[in-house]
Amino acid sequence: MGGRKACDRARRVLKRIVTRNRRATAAQVTEELNQHLPQPVSTITVRRELHDMNLRGRVARAKPHIRDQNALARRKWCRNHATWTVDDWKRVVWSDESPFTLFQTTGRVYVWRTPKEVYDLQCLRPTVKHGGGTVMLWAAISWFSLGPVVTLLGRITANDYGPDVVPGQ
Repeated sequence: MGGRKACDRARRVLKRIVTRNRRATAAQVTEELNQHLPQPVSTITVRRELHDMNLRGRVARAKPHIRDQNALARRKWCRNHATWTVDDWKRVVWSDESPFTLFQTTGRVYVWRTPKEVYDLQCLRPTVKHGGGTVMLWAAISWFSLGPVVTLLGRITANDYGPDVVPGQ
């Protein structure tokens, strides 16, 4: 990629392009980089330079999306229950529903990242629960026993639990 100074400049530009758009293909990165260079380089050269910078194309890790307000609510819940005793926890019944996809697609997303950036927000593929082609199951567990596993038609909301149950309490 040219002389030493030009080479260093080109590497900085290359890194900036990749970190600004982690999902760009090597061909797209090459096209954008070549707009900044006096002499164009090949996609193979770009890949080699990225590998020298320890950036590799990898499948983005899937991680459930948690909004900031949900993260704050979870921390508040943890603080409120930090002093609970074993006897307090014995009175709790935990329940949840989960969809299981019947006809899943791979949904692979590739990102450019270093090994240390595996959980950087820009390098993740957020996931959300969805309907369509799924089986929804509900189950509960307590200190003393397991509840039944129930197949649901649709989703469960806080209103479905009834007036005696307060979500998050």
